[in-house]
Amino acid sequence: MPSIPAFPLALPVVLAALLSGCASAPAPVVVPPAPTAATAPTLAAPPPVEAGFVQPRDCAAMLSAHRLDEFARDGRELLGGPGGRYGGDYLIDETPEELAGGITCIWGDESAPATTITISVAPLGSQTRPTVVADLRAQGLNEQALDDIVRFGQLGDTVSSPAILNVLREDCWISIINARGGETEFDVVVTIADEVASAVYGAD
Repeated sequence: MPSIPAFPLALPVVLAALLSGCASAPAPVVVPPAPTAATAPTLAAPPPVEAGFVQPRDCAAMLSAHRLDEFARDGRELLGGPGGRYGGDYLIDETPEELAGGITCIWGDESAPATTITISVAPLGSQTRPTVVADLRAQGLNEQALDDIVRFGQLGDTVSSPAILNVLREDCWISIINARGGETEFDVVVTIADEVASAVYGAD
């Protein structure tokens, strides 16, 4: 009688050994990820605060110290307007800017009328602005509009025509009259108008 192979008997033993080995293997260790620091939210920068118009009550308040010193070096003193030598009596009648609630200031050498520079600042509103615009247009001044600013002016000449500039914003009217006209003197007028705007809007 042929002998029975031993392979069928050995197979269960091998399987048992394998199963025993699997059962004794350690379970894999799961390492949780390290916590990350919370990211701070990005905050938008606050919008810039726009300075509002403040009507000056004193002539010196509308100009920089540098400009006042320059006037003094040129022999120009404050003749008319608040704080001036003659105050409100320098001119016979009120200026349109004064009638609108503003002030008019006249700097110059009393013995040399050609040195006079008149600077006015007045508040504007929805009721008064259209009238001022119409009056300036009626004077035949050159008109230029840029955004919400309208300028009316004339170059003038060195003989008899003054350099004039009116700058109208929504809430403010700045006017400069330089008794001396011409391109150079008109440039001075433009610079002074910018300085006055910086003063009355609290900028720079």
